[in-house]
Amino acid sequence: MARLASITLITGPPQTGAPILQRAFVAARETLRAEGVGLMTGAEAGDTLRAALQPGGRPAAEVTALTRAALDRLCPGARHVVVIAENTLGTLAPPQFLGETGLLFPFAARRLRDVLAAFGGAEVRVGLAIRHPASFLPACWAEQLRQAPWQSFQDFAAALPPAGVRWLWLVNRMLPVCTRLTLWAAEDLGALRPRLIDWATGLRGFGASLPLPEIPPEPALSARAIRQLQARIAADPGCDYRLLLRRARAAARLHPGQPPFDPWSAAARAALDRGHAGDLRDLAALPGVTRLAPL
Repeated sequence: MARLASITLITGPPQTGAPILQRAFVAARETLRAEGVGLMTGAEAGDTLRAALQPGGRPAAEVTALTRAALDRLCPGARHVVVIAENTLGTLAPPQFLGETGLLFPFAARRLRDVLAAFGGAEVRVGLAIRHPASFLPACWAEQLRQAPWQSFQDFAAALPPAGVRWLWLVNRMLPVCTRLTLWAAEDLGALRPRLIDWATGLRGFGASLPLPEIPPEPALSARAIRQLQARIAADPGCDYRLLLRRARAAARLHPGQPPFDPWSAAARAALDRGHAGDLRDLAALPGVTRLAPL
């Protein structure tokens, strides 16, 4: 591409719907290409931007050259590129997900700065999805179990700060790096998808015109599956819990009507509701933040 006019960077984070949004963009990739809009998926972004996210790695100029070469290869001739990289702010691995004081994505500002630098001064609009902590935290815990040693949800939650997860604290660290930020709630993704596509592509009314497939979210692990998993581990700590977890996920897909795992008491859920409502109010008052909400 002779000149890269602009980029939309969807930063994730994990467990906030980026894969569903990405599948919608992938389904429309050829249509977007005809409009001069390229796409870099999460896997492609991971391969391309990994050098930018490794402290003490390659020189900045080399990272920028590698990123530009990847964009030229993946999106030839595009005037605008949508980059979906849900791990921009950090993965769900414990050091990146929670800091020692319980800070959410403690390296987010540095990682975002390095990724923006990799785009070599191009205009970049940054997007962030947020999610109610009551569903976000169990989803992150369940995802961590794919790789990490077994940990009960109670032990996982014990590492959180007393005030819980505050998206405001994350956004306050991101704004000095990107100046402006567009955010949306993962719970609104289905209703927002046309508007999100318009925002990400810069094509007004384009999202509503796309015949996008309906993509249901991955079903949550059921309360019954978690009870069975915990009982099996208590009886046999050396068992292959990852095999049991894979079976539980398969069962969730086959029987999506099962009540999902819900670790919260009524009092804890009420506190999470109050905290998240305050978070949304505080975020709406921040200069430089635009929230996309259903009309």
